[in-house]
Amino acid sequence: MLQEWLDRFRESLLDVPDEVPSAHVYARAALLALITWYGVKLASMDIPSWEMAGALIHLPMVPIHEFGHILFRPFGEFMTNLGGALFQCALPLVFGGVLLFKNRDPFGAAVMLWWSGVAVMDTAPYVYDAFQPQHILLTGRTGDTGAHDFIDVLGDLGLLMKAQAVGRGVHAFGAVVMVFALAWGAAVVWRQYGRRA
Repeated sequence: MLQEWLDRFRESLLDVPDEVPSAHVYARAALLALITWYGVKLASMDIPSWEMAGALIHLPMVPIHEFGHILFRPFGEFMTNLGGALFQCALPLVFGGVLLFKNRDPFGAAVMLWWSGVAVMDTAPYVYDAFQPQHILLTGRTGDTGAHDFIDVLGDLGLLMKAQAVGRGVHAFGAVVMVFALAWGAAVVWRQYGRRA
């Protein structure tokens, strides 16, 4: 039963119709090129200066992040603090699951995985900032006066003194997820190119 499910999952990752309109293939290839360029730009942004906060993609993630705090509030203070970043990174995966399994659109799912990787990278400066809070948060203050998610989260985990290393690790993990998503998207486009009509 499990093996059967795994086989179907593997097949769905590169599921391509027998014929794909050429316009769709070229549009996906163009989108893939665009998010590759943008992803490289985002991955090379400076973590300590919170440069990514000025990126266009950061803006829609802020309300998603804040809603995550509300969503996870019933699970206690730790999960409330972590819930913002968790929801910000997980929401694209939910969309990706719908695209992959309901719509049978592995390219769309790869783009959602890319977004999730970007969301992980977007949290890295926030994690990095926890050790020596310098950046102005939504409250209008720096986190050293309260309301800094990762001071609390890393403090509870005993990792506050290593916040900068953890932040760099989070950034690297997000970049790896993004690269994997781009490779997956490229594999799907390549298969679609072979079946273009």
